[in-house]
Amino acid sequence: MRRVLAAILFAAALAPSALAAAPGTAQHFLERADRLIGKGPLALFDGDYKRLQAEGTAAGNSIRVEREAAERAGKPILYCSPKPRAQLGNMEFVSALRQIPQAQRERISLRAAMLQVLQRKYPCRR
Repeated sequence: MRRVLAAILFAAALAPSALAAAPGTAQHFLERADRLIGKGPLALFDGDYKRLQAEGTAAGNSIRVEREAAERAGKPILYCSPKPRAQLGNMEFVSALRQIPQAQRERISLRAAMLQVLQRKYPCRR
């Protein structure tokens, strides 16, 4: 009986982690952001706040560097911001992430999701 109870408790402890989105996906980022948004102003004191901010900044910088390299090489660019640095606020980005279907968010990286958001906000005129 104790073994059965222990097995049930162990399975219950694993269940939430099995349902959670994989780290590095846009869905995982959104889940963490939503958790922080739910904390209100106290989110600023949560250790995950700076980690989320750093992940978003790193993804944005990676996209910007790729865009600048394509521009210098005369290759097509992936989004057409009127300014050298695209403007994308935190809440604007979270809101735009929600517009990507969940099934897709679960499969794509934060960088890929951010690129989609930038392409939607700053489409290139052909």
